[in-house]
Amino acid sequence: MIKKLTASTAILCAAASILSCKSSTITEEVTDGKKLQAVQFRTARPTNNLEKVKTFYTEALGLELLGSFKGHAGYDGIMLAMPDKTHHLEFTQYEKYTELPEPTKEHLMVLYYSSAEAYKTANERIQRLGILPVEPENPYWKDKSETYEDPDGWRIILFNGVYNP
Repeated sequence: MIKKLTASTAILCAAASILSCKSSTITEEVTDGKKLQAVQFRTARPTNNLEKVKTFYTEALGLELLGSFKGHAGYDGIMLAMPDKTHHLEFTQYEKYTELPEPTKEHLMVLYYSSAEAYKTANERIQRLGILPVEPENPYWKDKSETYEDPDGWRIILFNGVYNP
């Protein structure tokens, strides 16, 4: 028997290699142990704009701040989560400026909203902060979502609907 764990109003779509992925559903195999048995998923990404990133993901997107740390071997960081806390984002910043990889227009984090009202509210919240949508690279996202960029230029898609494979 497979038990699926998903976010209550959105699915955080992120992968360990800097926010690019195909699927974010976590499965737990409870019988034969052949499936992934992890119950939480965390993506970590470096930044040189920790405070701006924190503001973007907590105030503009509404993720919960789970915790933070300062001065850990020269690193500061924050951990953010979806409402059900099974999906986490961690951002770290080294005490010295760090050269970081450049995002492409196809490095995406996708948030799926289960109702048109929740989708509309999320877009209104982000735009009230002066963050405007950008044109998506892939035409798939047009007419069903809005694309935004975080302070480091990584793209976030707010999708009107739930992904059902």
